[in-house]
Amino acid sequence: MPHGSVFGVFVDLHLHADGISTEDLATLAYFGLKAAVTCSRDAGAGSADELRKHWDELVNIQTQRLKMAGIRPMVALGLHPARIPWHGVDDLLHRLPHYFDDPKVVALGELGLHEGTEREEEIFSRQLVLAVRLRRPVIVHTPAKDKLARTRRMLALLKDSPLEPAQALIDHVNEETFHLVRGLGCWAGLTLQPGGMDPQAAAALISRHGAERLVLTSDIGEGATDLLALPKAAEALRKAGLTDELCRRALSEGPLAFLTI
Repeated sequence: MPHGSVFGVFVDLHLHADGISTEDLATLAYFGLKAAVTCSRDAGAGSADELRKHWDELVNIQTQRLKMAGIRPMVALGLHPARIPWHGVDDLLHRLPHYFDDPKVVALGELGLHEGTEREEEIFSRQLVLAVRLRRPVIVHTPAKDKLARTRRMLALLKDSPLEPAQALIDHVNEETFHLVRGLGCWAGLTLQPGGMDPQAAAALISRHGAERLVLTSDIGEGATDLLALPKAAEALRKAGLTDELCRRALSEGPLAFLTI
């Protein structure tokens, strides 16, 4: 159970449990994390067999680690744009739907563009079509490099796809891409991590624009991250004078609503 002094509870739609120690998972639960989606990670290019083993590990092992820590486990699976194998993509996309027989697998992700190649665009678009067939939302990666141009291109591909914009969470959004994402009707993910958006900037955005179709994520477990990003964000939202309703919307109710669209 979260500590009594914790301000609210949190749902994180984007972390990587396989990069988080057992002790840190317990700390996350202690500070209020009640549910989390562990996403397919960017671990560099590998074989199709390695990626399938990664999916199996997330579903069979990492969900148990989250559950043991007291966190409701959920999983997003997909071909991360920075981890597309050179061979076996068709087989992977054929196997992927079978994972959704497990109710813990709730979304496709991370998907998106990284370098912005034609091959990335093709596989991104194929996974959007698959999401429609599976009736599942998607969690979309936007890179730090050329973020604005990549985001514009991804939104164009989304617009041309059969997937409804409200079923897409565009993560790692910054102040430059925020309005583009919300303008199309997608969900905006503000990823709170060192070198990216900080809790105060997120609080300022929510103060100006509200919490509709907006969630806060952490990306804990990959790269430079802050284990207590969401509790710190809750404190920043409270200090900014936001209502309890807005705080709940951004930190717990919104993320759960996105998964049930």
